[in-house]
Amino acid sequence: MDEHIKNEIAKLKKYFLGRKDSLSGLEELAGAPIQHHFPVDLWQLSDSELDGEMGKRLSFLNDDIDCRPTPDITSHRRFIGPAIVLFKKIIFKLLRPYTNTLFIRQNRFNDQLVAFHLASFIRFRRLEERMRKLEHREMEISEQADETPGGPSPLISKHDAD
Repeated sequence: MDEHIKNEIAKLKKYFLGRKDSLSGLEELAGAPIQHHFPVDLWQLSDSELDGEMGKRLSFLNDDIDCRPTPDITSHRRFIGPAIVLFKKIIFKLLRPYTNTLFIRQNRFNDQLVAFHLASFIRFRRLEERMRKLEHREMEISEQADETPGGPSPLISKHDAD
């Protein structure tokens, strides 16, 4: 009986490890976006999970690029609510020339920051691809050197020859 249980556990482990490897991230495994309110330890994520996290955070930044307040001012109070709403609208209209300049500058900064992060992400991807190509090329050269008669020849530097 113990051997049967061990075999079943081994089968389940193999199944779930294969399923984990075939998925691009935890959200695909869960079948829905994962809502978490705890910090994500980015150092512990795999490459595919890190790509997903970077994309998600970049799209979140892009969605919230405009920091201006929404124009709808409401109140949940039944009796004094209309007076509060009127007071807030008057205050906002009086302060609008001052706050608009701040919001415009902040929006410009947010836009530039998102563009910078996107450019950094794209540049990182290009550098990563170049590194993969160079590693592949290095492997091809080392295989060719191993196949030559006499094995790889030691390189003599200019300083050693003198």
